[in-house]
Amino acid sequence: MARHAEYQVVAFCLQPLVARCVKPILKIAAGSIAVGVLVFAGKMLAAKVSGSTALFSDALEALVNVASSALALYALIIGAKPADEVHNYGHAKAELLSAVATGAMILLAALLIFHRAVLALWHPQGLAALESGLGLGLVLNAVAGGVNAVWGLVLRHYGRKDRSPALLADAQHLFSDVLTSLGIVIALLVADWLRMPRLDPVIALAIAAQIAVMGWHTVMRSISGLLDEAPPPEITERIHDLVRERASGAIEAHDLRIRQAGHASFLEFHLVVPGEMTVNESHAICDRIEAALKAEMDGVIITIHVEPPEKAKHKGVLVP
Repeated sequence: MARHAEYQVVAFCLQPLVARCVKPILKIAAGSIAVGVLVFAGKMLAAKVSGSTALFSDALEALVNVASSALALYALIIGAKPADEVHNYGHAKAELLSAVATGAMILLAALLIFHRAVLALWHPQGLAALESGLGLGLVLNAVAGGVNAVWGLVLRHYGRKDRSPALLADAQHLFSDVLTSLGIVIALLVADWLRMPRLDPVIALAIAAQIAVMGWHTVMRSISGLLDEAPPPEITERIHDLVRERASGAIEAHDLRIRQAGHASFLEFHLVVPGEMTVNESHAICDRIEAALKAEMDGVIITIHVEPPEKAKHKGVLVP
């Protein structure tokens, strides 16, 4: 019963953070689905009127955007749940799982595009004239790319603000899609100018390769988060500095570890204090350290284990 009460206290304390940060994210994630459907419809129409394999490939990637946005929304809903007896550290890693799944879908889209492009190379079909279908298709594709660019900036803003791997992965995918769309428009104009319709499936093959690389990076970056990869050295060094500045009266801090799970960070370390120091005095040092860290790391959950001087390792953060 005591453990259950502790979980309830933690959940209660995290509710303001979740209410403040997650609800706007959910609205943005839901908006991504609507934007994705609109962009997909525009690109499919562009592919149909132009007869272009490259534009069809771009539309297929837009369909992946819709699926990944829906997955991101689901992950954010799950990740917003507070800690419970089964999931002691909350559910924030659902976002990382969502990002891995998004990367896998991107890789699948690359395979489908590759298959379609190879078939088009073996059985080439002429493009529509620039003055009619091809021109209209390129305009529609360019407009859809512009919508993706604007929405990608929105996703990146909220993803960075609320430290959301799901939104950042979605934003990265959209920016890549914008570059792809721009490259397709330029390449198809060149293909029409040179009267070389076989450039169309070649462009699609290049798109497949680019998408595959992006999908691979998305998967590997998300897996690093699932495996609790250490933060960049500059972040660790800043944490060391804050502990050193606020731990006056202690001897050292060692075995510092930090991991990121969605919008939450978990930090723990051992603090060695003099043997004659009282519990109240050591607790006051811990309070100072926690206040400094939380001022720079919104939502961080800190665990400090106080130890006597014989536990000192003479490494880590040495307090002057």
